[in-house]
Amino acid sequence: MDKSYEINKGKIISKYGVPHLPRWFCDDLVSVQADEYGISEVQYFNQKTSGLVRVFSADMWGGMRFFINNDWEMNCYNLSDTIVMPYGFKAVWTCHDSSFSFEQRVINNSILLIIEPIDCKMENCKLSLELYDAFCVIPRKDGDFRFVSDVERIWDKWIYENECFSDYYTEGNGETHIVIKGNTKTEYVKRAKGFVKHILNFDNVDKERVVIAVSFDNSKCDCIRRAEDTINNYENFIHIQNERYENVIDKAPVLKSPYKSLNDFVSLVPLYHESNKVLSVPGAIRAKNEYYWVWGWDGMSSPYAYSYIGDIEFIPKMLKMYMETADEEKGIGHWFARDMRHIETSMISAQGFYINLLYQLYINGGDITPYYEFAKKIFSLIKTVEVDNLGLCSGNSLVPDFREVILETGNDISCFNNVSAYCAVSALAEMAESMKDEETFREALEFAKRAGDNFKKLFFDDVRGFFVSSVDSKTLEQRKVYNAMAIKWDNKYCQDLVGDRIDTAVKFFEENFACKSGLRCFPKGEIGFDEDANQAHCYWPAHTEYFARIINKADRRDLIEKMIGWISRWTDILTIPEGIDCYINSEKPYVDKWNANCGTWQSYSMRAWYEAIVHCVVGIDIDSKGITFYPYSGEELSLTGLHYGNRIINVTMQGCGNRIEYIILNGRKIENVYKISKEDLLENNDITVKRV
Repeated sequence: MDKSYEINKGKIISKYGVPHLPRWFCDDLVSVQADEYGISEVQYFNQKTSGLVRVFSADMWGGMRFFINNDWEMNCYNLSDTIVMPYGFKAVWTCHDSSFSFEQRVINNSILLIIEPIDCKMENCKLSLELYDAFCVIPRKDGDFRFVSDVERIWDKWIYENECFSDYYTEGNGETHIVIKGNTKTEYVKRAKGFVKHILNFDNVDKERVVIAVSFDNSKCDCIRRAEDTINNYENFIHIQNERYENVIDKAPVLKSPYKSLNDFVSLVPLYHESNKVLSVPGAIRAKNEYYWVWGWDGMSSPYAYSYIGDIEFIPKMLKMYMETADEEKGIGHWFARDMRHIETSMISAQGFYINLLYQLYINGGDITPYYEFAKKIFSLIKTVEVDNLGLCSGNSLVPDFREVILETGNDISCFNNVSAYCAVSALAEMAESMKDEETFREALEFAKRAGDNFKKLFFDDVRGFFVSSVDSKTLEQRKVYNAMAIKWDNKYCQDLVGDRIDTAVKFFEENFACKSGLRCFPKGEIGFDEDANQAHCYWPAHTEYFARIINKADRRDLIEKMIGWISRWTDILTIPEGIDCYINSEKPYVDKWNANCGTWQSYSMRAWYEAIVHCVVGIDIDSKGITFYPYSGEELSLTGLHYGNRIINVTMQGCGNRIEYIILNGRKIENVYKISKEDLLENNDITVKRV
């Protein structure tokens, strides 16, 4: 574990520069990868073009490199006293006997660089920005998947005029422009023998604050204006960005437990969650802080985390966005283009995610009225794919990507989809009752009852003691495929489907899925395992909730601490991946350049692990009626500042055991209870749970 940094209210504070490089930083439409020399990759999510989002990527010559230039003696980064945030960092850059404040931010769809002398003993020094022509990404027809695109990209040549350095490329009918400009006199130097290198020297670094913008837009005029606006108004942009993140910090819950890395995770997640929001598209959240754009269930799954961190106001924006971008006939999007058109519309039986997201707003006392009719429309779509009055729906499973590895044929009833659908329809029944919509209440209740009556009959394998991934929709024959992702726990109603199978499920997880690296998708050596060589050997944190729930209820402290270890391993290297390699069984699985890219923060992984900590490690849960406590034989700990609608919950778990002796609610001792009603809660609540 790297001891050179600490986490303070979500800020990464390091003595020795930016830890665990390379790292990704993002805000709105721009993502930047920083390395030990400067910037190694830049992505711009231009909403008016298609094709690759990668604008620049380092080749053998490196990327965009920064030097303090003292009479052409080039001095690389020597950073210390660094504060790292999701959008960038600020540090002290020491050069010989001089020191400078250096800051890099992604802001206003630009990369903002600020350097200012602290104690400069050099004269006439400059900041040099260097890049090669080869830094500009040209898409490939095949090979490295990250650089493949069918859309041709044609670059123009770099131009330096009026102290402004610019270039652009065309993709189809659209253009992406790049402008680099500073607030000080700039010298341009071109080295053109062999390979073309461009050098920009920004003057007066020894005397004053130098501000530089690397800006992106759809036309040269707009891009120049953006660069000038960023430079001229950088203090205001920084103030707005700082205020936005300080507000997140102020609302963020605080975990105090013996597990330092877990405490750090709870502190970091709200900030990285914030950075993945797409400011240009209200209600959209990126799947992660690099490469991926907006996906359906990536944004809607594990919705408890939104409310827990105090971001319940974002849920109506999401509901509105998914509703307004929905296909009139097919429903909500699964995979979105950058202009928010559907590349792929979600499988109908998996569209319950929208209703479950709405239910989270309902639980927290929000107004569901603007989105309720659309939720009913989703229910109507779900009803159209019901099979033989079973309450279960046909359709390919939403996961994994290649359904043939789980033996799906097109005639499928997916366990994953139908668990999510059951949770959604049951939640809709509850919301319909509150809306006094008797017809929907009755239809949803009857549909959920049919599903509940048939779910275990169809999906549970009595021999293996676990659920199969799917059944044939024509013969209702089970496929003997066992998938850790098959049960997607979206709300309390999942308990109805799986509640009396806890012991066998824990045993199956322990013997077949759990390993040093995480939870395998499939039992090693069985159908599915590693059959796509990309996803099918991985642990997908997005699917942790079911495992977390059952090991808590089984009082399996050993497995809970195993899960804590998985989360801690990645928190310690400041990366929350999409998928974790379980092909090589290791307590320290490595980063790669795809599923677990160093420095990336995957949105639904963060939220799923956050929920697992609250629901399993702390052992509390919320619903529309109040708070339920799930004690297990774990360490004493406290979680303060958890949000439940407009209420704040501060809970302390005392003692060690899986039974509750008493609860103290705001100074009042209550015995023989596991749940506190919402009506008994104040605006701010101090709760102590004595476990025995």
